[in-house]
Amino acid sequence: MAEATSETDAGSMRRNEAVLLGQGVSGGVANELTSVGLVLPFLYTTIGAPIFFAGLIVPLNTLAKRISQIFAARFVGTARSNTPIIELATLTMAASIVLIGLTFSAISPWWAVPIFLAVAAILGAAAGINGLAFQDLIGRALPKERRSRLLFIQSSIAGIIVVLVAYGAQQVLQPSTSLAAHQELIWLGVGLYVLAAVVVLAVREPPKTSMAVDTGSGGMVSELAGNFRIAFALPWFGKFLVARALYLSIELAIPFFSIHAATFHGDSISGLNTLVIAANIGIFLGGFLWARIGRHSVERIMVLASFLACGAGLMALGIEFGAVPPTLFCYALVFVAIALGAQGVKNGRTLYLLGRAKEHERPYCIAVANVTTGVVAVALGALLGALAGLKGVAWPIGALMVLNIAAAIYTLRLPKDTDTDPAGRGD
Repeated sequence: MAEATSETDAGSMRRNEAVLLGQGVSGGVANELTSVGLVLPFLYTTIGAPIFFAGLIVPLNTLAKRISQIFAARFVGTARSNTPIIELATLTMAASIVLIGLTFSAISPWWAVPIFLAVAAILGAAAGINGLAFQDLIGRALPKERRSRLLFIQSSIAGIIVVLVAYGAQQVLQPSTSLAAHQELIWLGVGLYVLAAVVVLAVREPPKTSMAVDTGSGGMVSELAGNFRIAFALPWFGKFLVARALYLSIELAIPFFSIHAATFHGDSISGLNTLVIAANIGIFLGGFLWARIGRHSVERIMVLASFLACGAGLMALGIEFGAVPPTLFCYALVFVAIALGAQGVKNGRTLYLLGRAKEHERPYCIAVANVTTGVVAVALGALLGALAGLKGVAWPIGALMVLNIAAAIYTLRLPKDTDTDPAGRGD
């Protein structure tokens, strides 16, 4: 009887792994085809919306994601099942992209501002809840070694499929106008979000065996204040937070590169698809490059990522001032470099925190870093957006390059990490 039960559990585990792989790949491809950092700013620029507000798209998305995770943590912890939460969050993301697909070609540029900013915030909030519920689900549905394998395979397959889908859409659907080409990516993303929402319902979710932790009656504000006290009591955390804030220069660079690319290739039928392909090639290459470098030095990852971002900035400015041909191929190289750099910073900051913080300190450090840098990102994005509106998009790209260099120099002053083993995932 026990043997039969064991075989049933093993079969359920294999089923869950296959279902979660399919759900994760579908959602991952949809995320890239409707990317907040690349696709939304590109579309926003092609319709002539004011650049001043473009710098807020990514920061608002990030801040909404962090805030939603704070407020949803207790709800996810006490819910009987996570699959309906994941389904609803994924369908919310699909619905927000539908709004973009239906309106971006028919609205006035000024109406695009509230619509795009609202969609960015909704996508961030839904993605935050979705990620929280998904991580909890795989933590219960799969053992540790299978979780690690699932996440790696999922991201690798998703990257390959994005390239194939973006290229195949051009060859099979053969859009006659740039507008039709942009809409095809949007609707393909919506379809994959819906597929991901349906697939997750096939998971055989194990019951939750532990109650949510009681965080006291002091409320969310006092809880967050307690997190700040714990994190800043650590001697290394303040310097890490400064470095992470400086590295926002790489994360915030992507939408400005997208805006700049749209001014040259917004009317190109293959323009947006090519840039999506280039960015995912960078992400795919980063999966191998950063894993090798991370075994030796986390700081080296972040410094090299800064140089890649600076290289992307130099090429973009070269295109702006005529030193580099404004071809789609040259701008594709820009996105390979910046996507590679952005992934390196994400991996590097995660590994550094995992190496410095003790296990019981990590949740507090992650929460404080996420909230603080989210607020800084909104302020910096607004400032850079204003600069782009007043002086042109080349100015924020140049300013971000200066911050990239400052981030690399500051990284060399960080206390050395004590553990570069990628024992977990962070964001």
